[in-house]
Amino acid sequence: MSPLAQTRCPECRVPNEPGALFCSRCGASLNRPGYQGSRRRRVSAAGATMGFAMLLALGITALVLFLIIYRVMKPEPELDPYSGVTGTTATLLNLSADDTQSDTGSGAIQVRPRAASASSILEASNTRDYRATNLLDGDLATAWNEGVPGPGIGEWVRLEFSRPLVLDRLELANGYQQDADRFYANGRVKSLELVYSSGATQLVELLDEMGYQKIEPAVRETEWIELVIVSVYPGRAWDDTALSEVRVYEAVSQL
Repeated sequence: MSPLAQTRCPECRVPNEPGALFCSRCGASLNRPGYQGSRRRRVSAAGATMGFAMLLALGITALVLFLIIYRVMKPEPELDPYSGVTGTTATLLNLSADDTQSDTGSGAIQVRPRAASASSILEASNTRDYRATNLLDGDLATAWNEGVPGPGIGEWVRLEFSRPLVLDRLELANGYQQDADRFYANGRVKSLELVYSSGATQLVELLDEMGYQKIEPAVRETEWIELVIVSVYPGRAWDDTALSEVRVYEAVSQL
């Protein structure tokens, strides 16, 4: 009998006589419906190439998605738009909170703005608030603190006047000046941009010192001014930046 005509057992693979119903060795049934014996599938060169190409495409897709997600989630560095620009430097004054120098002999008189507003305000606690009008109360133990995450680059406070006036000078108390510990615990303004109602701007460099600092305005006539935070001296404990007081002086000769 030709081996080609024999029936191979699906279990033990032993050849059996043609027409046999059970395997002569293991007794397994040789009459399974649709059984044609096991076959090994050969992988062609074309199939292997296609599989490799698919894996490569998946890898590239995963890498591209990772780069996109990383770029979206990566925080952009805060750039100083005035980097390399020399601005006006404030002058430190030996003044207390009660020394207003508002007599006409000095050639200027202090003017209280009619309104103060801010781009953001730190959330108040049970005992303190940080609103913009704290800049005008004459009390160094209160302050305006910006309220955005981070050091507050780009945050601003605006002072509006009841009429157009000609500025003589500004006096500013940087940081939170309730005491030295709170001063250094909060951020202080390193450089700020003065924006005038005409649209003109002025870069001012502030000192990291307690007390009042004098600023000579580049523009004299204005209806309002904005003080915009450009860069900061970082706080030791908190990243919110503060200003305690702003005094505005009008030139008496222009009244």
